[in-house]
Amino acid sequence: MNYVMLEVGQPLHAFDADKVENIIVRRAKKGESVVSIDGTRYKLTPEMLVIADSKRALAIAGVKGGKGSEVTLKTKRIIVESANFDSVSIYKTSKVLNLITDASIRFSHGLHPELAVMGLDRAAGLLKEITRAKVGERSDSLTKPLPRHVLKFDIQEFNRFIGMEMEGKTAADYLERLGFKKLQGGKWEVPTLRSDIKNHQDLVEEVVRLFGYNKLKPRAPHVTLQPSESDEALLFKDKIRKILSGFGLNEVYNHSFMSEKDARKFVFDNEIIELENPISGEFQHLRPSLIPNFLKNINHNSKFFNEVRIFEIGRIFIKAERKLSELDILGIALASKKGETFFELKGLIDQLLKALGLVDFVMVKPQKDNWIRDFTKNYIEKNTLLEIKSGGNTGFAYLGQAQGKFKDWKVSLFEVDVGQILQLVREEKEYEPLSKYPSVMRDISLLVNVSVRIGDLIQEIQRINLHLIRDVDLVDEYRDAKWDTRQSITLRIVFQSEERTLTNKEVDREMKKVVSVLENKFGARVR
Repeated sequence: MNYVMLEVGQPLHAFDADKVENIIVRRAKKGESVVSIDGTRYKLTPEMLVIADSKRALAIAGVKGGKGSEVTLKTKRIIVESANFDSVSIYKTSKVLNLITDASIRFSHGLHPELAVMGLDRAAGLLKEITRAKVGERSDSLTKPLPRHVLKFDIQEFNRFIGMEMEGKTAADYLERLGFKKLQGGKWEVPTLRSDIKNHQDLVEEVVRLFGYNKLKPRAPHVTLQPSESDEALLFKDKIRKILSGFGLNEVYNHSFMSEKDARKFVFDNEIIELENPISGEFQHLRPSLIPNFLKNINHNSKFFNEVRIFEIGRIFIKAERKLSELDILGIALASKKGETFFELKGLIDQLLKALGLVDFVMVKPQKDNWIRDFTKNYIEKNTLLEIKSGGNTGFAYLGQAQGKFKDWKVSLFEVDVGQILQLVREEKEYEPLSKYPSVMRDISLLVNVSVRIGDLIQEIQRINLHLIRDVDLVDEYRDAKWDTRQSITLRIVFQSEERTLTNKEVDREMKKVVSVLENKFGARVR
């Protein structure tokens, strides 16, 4: 039996036919054990296979034979067992029992089912030749013949793949020498025991192996090079980081979760998104805003610094109409113990948006606050709240001073959807040809109440004539104690037509309209 295993590769086992009854293959029973030929007892589990008769387990299938049914010097009749077992099952049994044999190693690696027949026939032939044994009946559990494995070999694909010019007759000769059987239509039947041959590439490898790897001439590979794709959103975020870092802000990375206490403090019930498996009570909800953690950052750092200048680009989670939305948000927080932060934040945002390529925008007091998420109202002073609009659309961002007890600290906050800024920048990059006609600039100095917002003045002037007024910019802002509640503002208005060169009379007529609107709506007085 061992000789045939070494010669053919198929493990075999012989039982004394007078010591066993009808042989079957089954799973071990609970609590069952087998004493091996060397006298060691092994406790089996129901997952293990055994060779057994109607009374007891005779051997551990695919691993080792058992005592009591082994062949001795008095044996007159034997039963030779040649089987094919599942490789995973035998491997697990061998590992659990810590019993490694030649048979278990071979079965664990996987054997072709045809080997069982070949090994049995070879054993029967040797027994008949050497011991003059009388061969009895043979029982085979395989009721259907094993399917043939047929592959198509394409000589053109072979030459393209290898990079050589081999004749089909030469390749066919190599395959026939390896035991492949040629069929019609360029198909080849794989030898029975070659279970490693799966596809055309395996056939190619067999031919090249006989041809000789050293005979293959090296060639540079031909590949199609494509430029690497870039993530526009990722590059846009990096640009924001560089700009804000240049402004002297520090980037922070806060948790995407918040506690139950913070969730109740900053948001209403319909905005809370609770985790099913929070890691602790401090991380029970998904954050709907960056601001709550900003306030914690400021509160902590206020013990060590006189000012805090931070920003974060992070993800927030909003629940609206039973749908969960994830947004990439840019948040900025400025806090100072000594100076004002609101106007600094406003100027910083102005420079940031322009550096990103967004020029057409205004900062105005929101006429309606329905665009603002409910929880925003809980930590922004309403009278300081400004919305940022672009192209006449609804507000896409907000900024304002923070509510809460910060003693003598001034805290200002800003939050915006990065995706919205990116979309607005894309739209503003649309090509617009330069006008063929010159522009006309006029400056106007006004005395207005300090409560009048400069953004409202600029927006109202632009509305007077959308076709001729190209741009309105703030040139100077000045306050004097003698003027009490008034301040001096100088604005520069740019007039330009796409159809003709404007005359002084046309510009003077538009300027009269500007003065009239500013005097009537804002109580301004031209200086």
